[in-house]
Amino acid sequence: FDNFIIRISYMAKKYQTKESALQESIPVPVQKAPFRFTASNVIPLAICLVYLGVHFIGNFDAYDAMGPQWLFLVLVDFLVIIFLLSRKNEYDLVTGALFKNIFSKLYLAFFVLAGLSTFTAINPTEAWVCYVRLIATIIAFFNISIVLNGRIDLFKWIAQLLGLILLVESISTLKEFLDGVGNLPMNQLILNLKGTTGNKNIFAADLVVKIPFVIYCLHTSRLWGRLLNIPILLLSTLTLFIVNARASYISLLLIVVFYIVYCILEYKKEKRSEQTLYRISYILIPIIAAFLISQIELTSVKNLEEGKGGYGTVTDRLGSIANISDEGNYVRIRLWLHAIDYTKHHPIIGCGYGNWKIASIPYQKAITNDLVVPVHSHNDFFETFAELGMPGGLLYLSLFICMLIFMIRVYKSNADEETKFMSFFSFLAFVGYSIDAFFNFPMERPISQILFALIVALQVTAYNKVYTENKQEATTSGKTSILKPVFGLTAILLLMPATYITYLTHKSLVAQRIIIPDMENEPMKLKWTEIFPLLPAIPNLSASAQPLEAIKGRYLNEAGKYPEALVLLNRAINANPVIGYSEFLKASVFYHMGNFDSASVNATKAFYTRPRARTYYQTLMAILAKTKDTIAMQKAFKEYNIYRSSPFGWNLYLTAMLNAKGKGTQSLLAVADSGLHIFPNDSLLTSRKAEILQFMERPAGVVAQAPVVDYAKAQIYYDAGIAAFNKARTVAPPANKEDYITAARNFAKAAEITPGNYVIYENAGVSYFNIGEYQKSIIYFNKVLAMKTSHDGKSEYFKGVALYNLGKKEEGCNLMRIASSKGYKEADAILKANCK
Repeated sequence: FDNFIIRISYMAKKYQTKESALQESIPVPVQKAPFRFTASNVIPLAICLVYLGVHFIGNFDAYDAMGPQWLFLVLVDFLVIIFLLSRKNEYDLVTGALFKNIFSKLYLAFFVLAGLSTFTAINPTEAWVCYVRLIATIIAFFNISIVLNGRIDLFKWIAQLLGLILLVESISTLKEFLDGVGNLPMNQLILNLKGTTGNKNIFAADLVVKIPFVIYCLHTSRLWGRLLNIPILLLSTLTLFIVNARASYISLLLIVVFYIVYCILEYKKEKRSEQTLYRISYILIPIIAAFLISQIELTSVKNLEEGKGGYGTVTDRLGSIANISDEGNYVRIRLWLHAIDYTKHHPIIGCGYGNWKIASIPYQKAITNDLVVPVHSHNDFFETFAELGMPGGLLYLSLFICMLIFMIRVYKSNADEETKFMSFFSFLAFVGYSIDAFFNFPMERPISQILFALIVALQVTAYNKVYTENKQEATTSGKTSILKPVFGLTAILLLMPATYITYLTHKSLVAQRIIIPDMENEPMKLKWTEIFPLLPAIPNLSASAQPLEAIKGRYLNEAGKYPEALVLLNRAINANPVIGYSEFLKASVFYHMGNFDSASVNATKAFYTRPRARTYYQTLMAILAKTKDTIAMQKAFKEYNIYRSSPFGWNLYLTAMLNAKGKGTQSLLAVADSGLHIFPNDSLLTSRKAEILQFMERPAGVVAQAPVVDYAKAQIYYDAGIAAFNKARTVAPPANKEDYITAARNFAKAAEITPGNYVIYENAGVSYFNIGEYQKSIIYFNKVLAMKTSHDGKSEYFKGVALYNLGKKEEGCNLMRIASSKGYKEADAILKANCK
């Protein structure tokens, strides 16, 4: 028996030795306490959930969804600050530790510098409109960081929550895509895939930033978690591929590569190659499957349109990334160079936070047509350097470097596995955001900024857990900090103006939703009495960077209130002094007042500010024809022809010269022949040449006939048509029928005198359309379409509706699709309802 006991003891010691050796080579997972739904757990998750609720805030009748979304985030900031202040003796030490973190200090320095720039900005009002968004973002960062401090155990819940939001977005977007196949052109279909972000590129970045959290769930979960998250990864990457945003492809590739490298490094430490291969396969298989499905689907859609349009399959888009001659790449690089050049000339004080949309305009005057403004440089780094100078740009760049350093230090530390997971996977999400910041403008978009705030809060939480928690416990035990109340009161003081400004911005965007489409009408349909109460004083720029007071002035001009219009137009110049829109409208006001010298001065300034703007050129030529300033006409024609050589430019010049001279000349005939040599068989130029020949200078003693183009008489008919049209709009049908008929007849008479003006034909067609005379309206819309000078889709839309009402559904729907492809928004609703 003694021998038996000795033998058992020997075997037990031998087994313990083997087990000890095994434990040294293979780490044993630490048993964790089960998660409990207590107030300390639920409240931080609830706060994160409420912040992420911005994903589901629509446009609420605003021109852009970011209006109500920023207002939502400011209000959430307010509520969370009140909650933090109400919790006595809670979060005090946490707040103190947070403000000592280097990232927080850098972020605050950037925040303060951006605030100071509002005093030196080109447009201080616009600077504040943008600055309150930074206020909302930085307070959200501090709020989330405070409630998550030390709560590493909540990371898995936050990650899964983001995965579920991603699932909802993906399903909704894929449904929208499949519903639109065959009903919309491919370009339009893909551009519409933007969720609630307002832009498809920002939407794609929103998707890709959440994917690392899904990867984390797959990396750490068991069977049921994988069954949930593999479909999420499949659907989200499928959506990403269909959206056709190239920057997001780069982000996804980097995220996958970094994750694979991470798994390989972990394999070397743990020596579990089989498990590493499984983890990688959980990621690669859904992504590869999504790639193949998207290739098949996008190829079929592309084949339906025979390869038309700029979008295509994933391989098509990937192939264009390195192609410098690709239009998208070329435009981006040009915008980057403009921002870099501006920084070189303004290295210390830039144009002011949010003011690049103004500072960029002079760079674009010879590049972009009409009033198109590059609101962003499509690179938040270059744009920040341009707006805040080198100090602000370097501070912003340091935030990204800081995140990289934090991740590396946590990974190399002796932190527990969950802390390292939190640091690494939140950094993968930050990689997705960084790529988006390099190619787009996420600083403007609320959804992107709340994700930024959450990601950096997670990273800072993981870093503080490793490097400050022990020190804090040892040095601050039993002490309190005044930083929490100071932070709370400061935040409230900042959020008060932020709430007011974001509310006014939202209100303005609601008004712009109806004003911006109305600006395409000639004359505009709405009245100044309807518009003025809708527009607040802040902001003073529209979404397209046009002064809103100038737009008000245009309404007053059309209403004949010329002195009142001039007051607003003079004020509007300061809001955007480099777009020329106020001067352009002032020229029109002075023209109507009979002050042709002032009209000429303002029209000239507007045109040379934006020499590629058709309306500016058209207005200048009409005024110069009235003042008979042929030298200025020749100069303007040469300038416009440098940038936009087209039949439109040649025709306007010849028409204005004929009107000014009252006769044809050999020099005008030579110009007409030159134009026809460049644009052979153009109907407008052919007509101008015929007029020149008909009214050529006669030999001495021969009386010249009066010119066929009597613009004064045409203007009388046109004004009468406008007056009758406006009167008809104030009267309910059928009492307005006679006024619409009068309007149509006057427009027709004006068109007989000036047959080259498609707007007059279009107005006549709309007049007949409004009283149900569809056959007559089609006659005039056909004239517009035959001229091929209108590009807004308006005539296609009205003719399409007229044909539809006449029972010609297929013809009407075809025209409706053309109108939609040209950007005429009203056509989309008709297509959706009647052209399945």
